[in-house]
Amino acid sequence: MCNGEEAPAVAKNRRNGKLLAFGWYGGKYSHLDWLLPLLPPAHHYCEPFGGSAAVLLNREPSPVETYNDIDGEVVNFFRVLRDYPDELIRRIALTPFSRKELEIACAESTDRLSDIERARCFYVRARQTRTGLAQRATPGRWAYCVATSRAGMAGAISRWFGGIEELFYIADRLLRVQIENLPAIEVIQKYDSENTLFYCDPPYVHQVRGDRNAYAYEMSDWEHIQLAEVLHSVKGKVALSGYRCELMDRLYRDWFCTEAPPRTCHSVKRVRQEVLWTNYNPQEAIRWNQSRSLKSATKKLQLDLIKP
Repeated sequence: MCNGEEAPAVAKNRRNGKLLAFGWYGGKYSHLDWLLPLLPPAHHYCEPFGGSAAVLLNREPSPVETYNDIDGEVVNFFRVLRDYPDELIRRIALTPFSRKELEIACAESTDRLSDIERARCFYVRARQTRTGLAQRATPGRWAYCVATSRAGMAGAISRWFGGIEELFYIADRLLRVQIENLPAIEVIQKYDSENTLFYCDPPYVHQVRGDRNAYAYEMSDWEHIQLAEVLHSVKGKVALSGYRCELMDRLYRDWFCTEAPPRTCHSVKRVRQEVLWTNYNPQEAIRWNQSRSLKSATKKLQLDLIKP
């Protein structure tokens, strides 16, 4: 996929058509309906702060795609899922939903594990802990159920099995994605071009969040300033997520600012409002995405009409 040919779409035959690998602090899975229309098409789509890859997995594929995260654990998981899906998913499917399994996964030293077993342990930490804090998982955060049930079993176990089924679709989607494990600024400078769209979802500024120790790799205010300087110098398009605060408003005062619908944030027990700063007019992206959706719906209708 290096010559600009059309990217193949990945079938999504689940209930809501969305892919979720695992929960992630600050992840954008719950914001997809608002966020995706604001991202324009691009020959190269790049996520320097990939995290759970919720946006990449649910966006229409670009001819060239790059996922990056500085966290080697999440990068190893996605790389192994892409390259060895059958063996990894088999091992995960044989893993009980158990506090002891979470305890073992948290205690294991990754240095002495194979890449596949390291990926399995990461998934246990990500999927068997409350609030999706794989980076800071502990046995005390095991996501057990007292009364909630679904599909004839405890709700937590039902979610565990449902997540495993999703992995086959996610592995298929990742086949066409370049996976990096570098500092975000290095990736931005490496992949910058006029045909690149960077979607950046860095750690929230400390003053606007409830959990000051949620990320395995934090960012200081100074590092946010350095990031802003780099993003202001790129040739490509940039979309950056965050919360409004004095620092972010100052750093991106010359960019377009689009506010999401207010939502209750459980970590701070109050209503919060995500923001997307862009160095391009987001209304143009909305119009293009609406036009593409209409063309896609028309094509589907035409195909349905000619079916025997």
